[in-house]
Amino acid sequence: MLSHLLTPKTITQYDRNIVHLFSRFNIGSDSTKKLNEICYEDEININLLVDLINCYNDLSYLEKTKFDDYSISDLIDYLEKSHLYYLDKRIPEIEQSLHKLSLQESFSFNFIFIKFFKEYKKEIISHFKTEDEILFPFCKILERYLQFNSQEDFIYILENREIVCNLMDQHRKNKDDVDDLQKLLIRYSPNSKKLSYFEIFLNQMSVFQKDLKIHAEIEENVLMDKIYINLKALELKNV
Repeated sequence: MLSHLLTPKTITQYDRNIVHLFSRFNIGSDSTKKLNEICYEDEININLLVDLINCYNDLSYLEKTKFDDYSISDLIDYLEKSHLYYLDKRIPEIEQSLHKLSLQESFSFNFIFIKFFKEYKKEIISHFKTEDEILFPFCKILERYLQFNSQEDFIYILENREIVCNLMDQHRKNKDDVDDLQKLLIRYSPNSKKLSYFEIFLNQMSVFQKDLKIHAEIEENVLMDKIYINLKALELKNV
């Protein structure tokens, strides 16, 4: 298990894939300062970051991590940062590998991947947009109301809770298209010795899938559960 007493440089030497997590929190992956010192200075929740690091390093850690101990605002901060990272870096990198793959050799299957990923990108942008504009603002206002009991916030919650509950219910029914694509890729092996970009693409998709699994666990099984529980408590409180 990786510790808060380690430096980002040591952690990323141990697992290079942690670099992308540090970048979301504007932490230099080559920093030789201890992680707890960096988090104290930058007002980052050190415990949440260490839990995330250990989950990214070993996905089985996800099952024993109590993300529900963290506040709504800390969870949303991570989720919003992740949305930006996916849209600004992760997805463009995968698209670039797909483009290079299509130039490397013209396998007909390559163009199916490209078309599939374009559709997936369209869906995920729409998905993130809905969360960023509807779900997350609602969560922030709900948390604020629980702290300060503002009548204005309570009215907002009453006016928007139905659309948010419908959104959360639908979210849990959505199929994971990245998982579908991963299964498709496993069945396909191009008849070529030039597999460099294909291997890069496969690795990117594998890392992305792990990333989304952690993201979905926090979003669906922690954040949304917190929202449902707090809304039910509000109904009892305001009967």
